[in-house]
Amino acid sequence: MSIPAGWSAQKLAEFLAAVSSFATEAAAVEGAVERVAESLGAEVAAIVSGAAVVAAIGYPEGATPVAELAAVAGGQRAELAVPGAGSCPATVVPLEHPAGARLVVARSGPDQLSADELGLLHAMARVTSMTLRMLRYLDDERSLRKESQRQSAENAHLLATLSGHQALLERLADEQAALRRVATLVARQPEPEQVLASVTEEVGRLLRAGLTQMLRFDAAGETTATATATVVAGWTDPDVRGREIVLGSRLAVDGDALAGLVLRERRATRMNRGSLPVGGPIADHIRRCGLRSATASPIEVEGRLWGVMIAGWPAAEPPADAESRIAEFARLVATSISNAHARAEVVRLADEQAALRRVATLVAKGGRPGVIFASVAEEIARIPHVDGGFVVRFERDDTLTVVASSSRVDVPMQVGSTWPLEGDSVAATVFRTGRPARMDSYRGASGPIVEALPDVDVSAVGAPIVIGDRLWGAATAMSAPRTGLPSDAGGISLTGLPAEAEDRIAKFADLLAIAISNADARAQLTASRARVVAASDDARRRLERNLHDGVQQGLVSLALGLREVESMAPADPPELTAAIGRIVDGLTAVLDELREISRGLHPAILSEGGLAYALRSLARRSAVPTTLNMRVSGRLPERIEVPAYYVVSEALTNAAKHAQASEVDIDVASTNGMARIAVRDDGVGGADIGRGSGLIGLVDRVEAAGGEFTIISPPGKGTSLFATFPLAQQ
Repeated sequence: MSIPAGWSAQKLAEFLAAVSSFATEAAAVEGAVERVAESLGAEVAAIVSGAAVVAAIGYPEGATPVAELAAVAGGQRAELAVPGAGSCPATVVPLEHPAGARLVVARSGPDQLSADELGLLHAMARVTSMTLRMLRYLDDERSLRKESQRQSAENAHLLATLSGHQALLERLADEQAALRRVATLVARQPEPEQVLASVTEEVGRLLRAGLTQMLRFDAAGETTATATATVVAGWTDPDVRGREIVLGSRLAVDGDALAGLVLRERRATRMNRGSLPVGGPIADHIRRCGLRSATASPIEVEGRLWGVMIAGWPAAEPPADAESRIAEFARLVATSISNAHARAEVVRLADEQAALRRVATLVAKGGRPGVIFASVAEEIARIPHVDGGFVVRFERDDTLTVVASSSRVDVPMQVGSTWPLEGDSVAATVFRTGRPARMDSYRGASGPIVEALPDVDVSAVGAPIVIGDRLWGAATAMSAPRTGLPSDAGGISLTGLPAEAEDRIAKFADLLAIAISNADARAQLTASRARVVAASDDARRRLERNLHDGVQQGLVSLALGLREVESMAPADPPELTAAIGRIVDGLTAVLDELREISRGLHPAILSEGGLAYALRSLARRSAVPTTLNMRVSGRLPERIEVPAYYVVSEALTNAAKHAQASEVDIDVASTNGMARIAVRDDGVGGADIGRGSGLIGLVDRVEAAGGEFTIISPPGKGTSLFATFPLAQQ
């Protein structure tokens, strides 16, 4: 191939012009390989970087042999498969940019590139590298310029936003300061009316109002002509000639353009100097204070319309953003109110659970019913707004008996008093229906109980005490009338008992039913156990008597008869006399053993001589040295002497057999209506009722007699048994 003079320079100039015309690096690399192939008449041209093909021409779309081009560019192969021409020699020249890239060229035919062509290829490689580097710089610069412009625009926007919100931030700072003061106050858990007063004042000062009032709707959501609201807080600027509406005042809101509209539509509203004169009673009051405009915003607590915040200004129009600011503040205040209510509810539930736990503990310990009744009456009286708690039992003659009472007001419902179940009362309603009952007022009621009340405006609730299918009685609570704003203005009406009082009293009634049922069951069990023990003792006594009067006497007669035969027996053979003597000795031993068995079955000595005589006998026969201290005048009841004897007997037996004791002390005393038996040894200890049938028998005997049995036996420190009995029959 003959190359005309100046060919290389012309081709290079054309290549340079073509490649330089591209605006981006990506477009330039594609154009470069295309112009290289065109200038050298090559079928294939590619730029390869490592194992990746940056750009290639001469192959169908999607069929570029990446691995083959990478091998040629890396020097592993000298030939390249050219589509339509087969394997052809390939020429590879390096590129300065991208770093490590190679320019690969292949054309059909056996001839290699000429020196001029090779020189042109190197020159085009340098031009490509410089152009791609330059375009990379330009791409980077454009990207940086674009990012800089974006950041500048964003900064300008932020600056404009910050400037535009400077006043808002100052306003929010004031609001946050006000809210922080309120939150700090709430955190100290003062009385709710103090929080409401603080909130009302903060709103007034924050909005530079002349007057602010907070009203609580007495029937949230009501839209009838009977709808009312109670004033719970107010604040007035010192420069305003009027005053806020008196706390506790109840206002009709039907037809009022401020509170009434909030109640009906649950949205904020405003009035100016033109509409204020015809706005209703609240608007009239604001106008009389010298104010000319007002706004009202709802206060919603947990989705319920709780009340309304009203503010008045001396200006002809309220501030442009007054509604939104009051509404926002009201929402935050509502959150504080809700949190306060939640904390109060947690405290209430904790108090309720503690009260129920105290009563349940008494029930579980098997406390006496009278003690449990008194405890329940006291716990009912601790319920908020409850002034008296009572437990009454219904009698068969349609009367009730007061079995427990705890009251802070003068009510003649004394313990033990009996009242007819006539007329109207909570107890009478429970008696007739068997269901919980409530009376928010006794006004218009009649009957003996009503006549004894100090005020007909008292309110009361009661819950039935049901044992099985039988209505046993009732637990009741009473509240005296109150005046002024209640301490928990957020949720309790001006008079009456809280709604949860009925549920709490019902829970106490359930515990009372369990206590009474348990007491009945224990009484039946004790009586049954006493009958079993008594029957066992009678059987032992009969067996002992039969042994003593029958078998023992027969054995004594036989022994005497044999002694007589022994005395009459001939001397020869001598074995006969010896055999008779052995038989007599055997009979005597059997008789002694029978006497011990008879004494163990039932101590006749106890019936004949009393507890003191029987215990002295036990102490004398004890295998362990024993000290007896008796401080009892006269004999104790037999129901006490028998189990007391067996307590001492079992203790002495255990001390000798198991305790390895060196001494035993027995102390018996009768004082203050109680008999007390204590047996102590210095043995190895470790005695356990659960592992000893003898000890379990003692528990049954003592408890069957109405007593209590206790054992203290730490390992290595001896054993002490205690039994106490009431002297009076229960």
